[in-house]
Amino acid sequence: MTPLPHPTSCPSRRAVLGLAGAGSAAALTGCSGSEPPTTGSTSPGGGEGSAPVDAGPVEDLAVGSAVRVDQQGVQAVVSRPTADKVVAFSPVCPHQGCTVTPGDGLYVCPCHSSQFDLATGEVLSGPAETGLEPYPAGVEDGRIVLG
Repeated sequence: MTPLPHPTSCPSRRAVLGLAGAGSAAALTGCSGSEPPTTGSTSPGGGEGSAPVDAGPVEDLAVGSAVRVDQQGVQAVVSRPTADKVVAFSPVCPHQGCTVTPGDGLYVCPCHSSQFDLATGEVLSGPAETGLEPYPAGVEDGRIVLG
């Protein structure tokens, strides 16, 4: 039996592995910076001069709980510490830029387990050394308004 000719247009295994390694290194380099990601707006209303963002009815947010808001270019975590108070913060963890999530009575960073107070955004446990950046928030006509 005659062996089949080896096609000359295919890359060698070494070339494929080299490209895969270069791609992985490039992807990991993007994760190693100390600056938080800059995709999307992280300011209320999408930037200065923008209209306030309606984040929903205040009655849908139970006292002592929090939600993540991602709409109309606004990314925030919003909590209702008391019946008549709503507060909001940037969801970007000041430690390394991961997105915090509402937990049981606090915000938690899934990357390194920093914890933040729902009402104040202050650090409860590190490695984060500073609290979450506050956003303007309030209630107007029974609706949560950001910006």
